[in-house]
Amino acid sequence: MTNSLEIDGFEIHRAVFDEAELVQLRIEADRISDQEETASVRMLFDRSSLFQRLSTSPKLKILAGSNRIPVRSILFNKTPEENWPVLWHQDLTIAVAARVDVTGYVNWSMKNGVQHAQPPVSLLEQMMTVRIHLDDTPASNGALKVIPGSHRRGRMDQNAISSVVEKVDEVVCEAAAGDILLISPLILHSSARSENPSCRRVLHFEYAIPESLDPELKWCERYLAPLE
Repeated sequence: MTNSLEIDGFEIHRAVFDEAELVQLRIEADRISDQEETASVRMLFDRSSLFQRLSTSPKLKILAGSNRIPVRSILFNKTPEENWPVLWHQDLTIAVAARVDVTGYVNWSMKNGVQHAQPPVSLLEQMMTVRIHLDDTPASNGALKVIPGSHRRGRMDQNAISSVVEKVDEVVCEAAAGDILLISPLILHSSARSENPSCRRVLHFEYAIPESLDPELKWCERYLAPLE
């Protein structure tokens, strides 16, 4: 992580993708969304060779860290039909191939047919989330809000979350199309409804250090080498 990420838990990189690249990514995002008829699509690496290659591309590996691999992918989109607010929370779960009851992995659940668990905080501390903005995302279009430094407080219950939100000023991570937002999964974040919903497509890729996962478990979306 860079110093900014270590201290604040987030970092914005501007104009990582140009318009020609964005056109391709938008077309692919819309293709997948139309197939699923939903504004939130998971397991992108199984659905798209383009997104698979993107996740391991030099641009993203430099930002995510060369020692990390992509382990989860989600497409989010806020539209007039799907315009939801997201309350303050941390991303505390990981997706794994199968449930194995090992020490430190708790609160197992099944989401969209995939096993999820809360891993040790030490694993989450080593993870990185890369959010690629395919559309302009000002505050009025549901930009992500974060509480700087909250990722250093470990796993928080609802009372702790409420206390931090009351005491620490939020930052709105406004982004233009082509910008990337890096966040720690443990940072407190939320987003409001879009005021004029049309399209707010975000590719959400999570990266982890392979050795951080208990050896008895396997990532649900395992690392895939770039396709030729």
